[in-house]
Amino acid sequence: MRIREDAQSSTMKNLVALLCLVSAHIGSVFSHNCYSCLSKNSTNCNETQTECIGDRCMTVCQYFYNGKKLYKSIYKGCANETLCGAEGSDLMEIVKFRFYVKCCNGDLCNTDRYQLPKEDPTLNGKTCPSAFCKDTLEECKTEKEINCTGSMDRCYDYRGKVINPDETVEKYSLKGCSNSDTCKYNFDCAIGIVELHRESLIC
Repeated sequence: MRIREDAQSSTMKNLVALLCLVSAHIGSVFSHNCYSCLSKNSTNCNETQTECIGDRCMTVCQYFYNGKKLYKSIYKGCANETLCGAEGSDLMEIVKFRFYVKCCNGDLCNTDRYQLPKEDPTLNGKTCPSAFCKDTLEECKTEKEINCTGSMDRCYDYRGKVINPDETVEKYSLKGCSNSDTCKYNFDCAIGIVELHRESLIC
């Protein structure tokens, strides 16, 4: 009887030790640190560190020209797996919007500085209506067309009210060329722009 109790006690101790070992291993695999910061109107990012679940970090870079001012924004933090690798591009009359989401593996791996992939200026044969109106949510009428380039193989029609990276509020009515990632993610990847109201979005 004593031998059986000792065996059970030994088994329990081994099980506890194994569970502690597994728990420590899971913690090391699924918890790590990433650099974290947000700069809405600058490429300089004051980094701190944040603890993340998983083993991935990300850096998001954004370029937004609204016809009169250029905004460059950057964000760093824990990876959002649904956004990793997304590369959006829009060209609407005098407005240009681009973003890129880069993910990496490992502790504090997101050391990237502000950088967007090079644009592809090659005409792809797609043409779209081109229009830009401010201070209105009405459709911006146009007879102009724009030749799309690179991956921008879709036409984009947006009307809405947004907060720009410098905190100014604008109403936009836009038409132009877009690519699939912009159509898919829209404002999910907009780190320097906040959408207050959407009147219409067709892509």
